[in-house]
Amino acid sequence: MEFEDIQVVWNSQHDKPLYGVDEVGLHKILRSKSQRFRRLIYWQHLQTYGSSLLVLMLIAAILLVNYFGLLGKIGSSRALAGWEILALLVATVSWLQFSLSVYFGQKQQKNREQSDTQSLLNDLDREIKHTTYQIRTRKNLLMGFIPPYIGTGLFILVVFGVTGVSRWILIPVIPGLIFALVTESRSQQRLIDREMVPRLRELETLREKLTDPHR
Repeated sequence: MEFEDIQVVWNSQHDKPLYGVDEVGLHKILRSKSQRFRRLIYWQHLQTYGSSLLVLMLIAAILLVNYFGLLGKIGSSRALAGWEILALLVATVSWLQFSLSVYFGQKQQKNREQSDTQSLLNDLDREIKHTTYQIRTRKNLLMGFIPPYIGTGLFILVVFGVTGVSRWILIPVIPGLIFALVTESRSQQRLIDREMVPRLRELETLREKLTDPHR
């Protein structure tokens, strides 16, 4: 059976049994699909780490400039008040908690997915576990995004304060942050519904058919 023929079997596996399938070729398809899926997750994590690093660097820069007494000498800025320093520290903790929870969660899941063999069934089991984990973590994503959004709100509040910008501008900013939080949560839910759940169903169906003694 040619690679293209196996692809057809893969795409129609919900309707047809896998009689006489070339499992080596099917294994190649599984790995190809898994690589594309994992690249998608990789870029999402990269965005998480990148945004966290950017905000943390900005907070560190403000704190350092304030520490060396330069903040009040730049334009119309002033030195940080005590509560503003505390707010920036809370923002730092919020973003660190967010990024580290993603990192260590992925690391633990990767350890759970490790396998000594690279057979088709083992790879299927690993991808099922990986996809299930991605779905589970995103179902509570709205709560997970709250800390960095609070951190962002505190950061904006402090920046407006030390630069002389009226804090009344926060009135439209806060609803904007809430809207962004809800939008991100709905975007992740669409990813679950359109990509992850069908993928999990496809993997579980394939595994069921491969382990069917009557196929």
